[in-house]
Amino acid sequence: MGTAIKNKKKVVTAYRLGANCEMEAQLIREGAIRIREDGKYELFSQEAVNGTGEIALSGDYFKVTTKDGKHFPYPNEKSWFEENHVHLQDNEYEQLNKPQVIWEVGDPVNEEMQYLLDCGKLTIKEDDENHYFNAFLWGSQLSAAKNAVVVFYNVERDNQKNITDIIFNFVARSEFEKSYSYC
Repeated sequence: MGTAIKNKKKVVTAYRLGANCEMEAQLIREGAIRIREDGKYELFSQEAVNGTGEIALSGDYFKVTTKDGKHFPYPNEKSWFEENHVHLQDNEYEQLNKPQVIWEVGDPVNEEMQYLLDCGKLTIKEDDENHYFNAFLWGSQLSAAKNAVVVFYNVERDNQKNITDIIFNFVARSEFEKSYSYC
């Protein structure tokens, strides 16, 4: 277990779902974003490997990474995004840097990991290095490789300091190495 922080003064490009921007239209044409019958959006990130995408709402933000010429959108809930980014201009935002608890294979199991495992929010497939981590996140069953990093964005606790919920995600190793620094 350790902590990591997003690289300092990182400027990211992000878009709002439902704002009719060209990037959203392009990703819809490519099939990386789908609009569902209920009006929600389904975004197909690298971790969306089980045939369904991550669910987001109109007004939520999304960032895009590109790998081997293919676009992968990543949703960010509107309130979380706006609390953790400063708008610069157009689609450019500066990320606010806050240290976050992380967990990698080989680390001792920390309280956060134990909670996720105990309540079934995270499962591990020991025999599948490509789909080692599995969780239902953003309305979809997602998985990540064994070398991915589990990032804990928010840990909610009750008055007795017991964990009641955790907002977390997987970060692919290549993306973690580009975007984070160890504290």
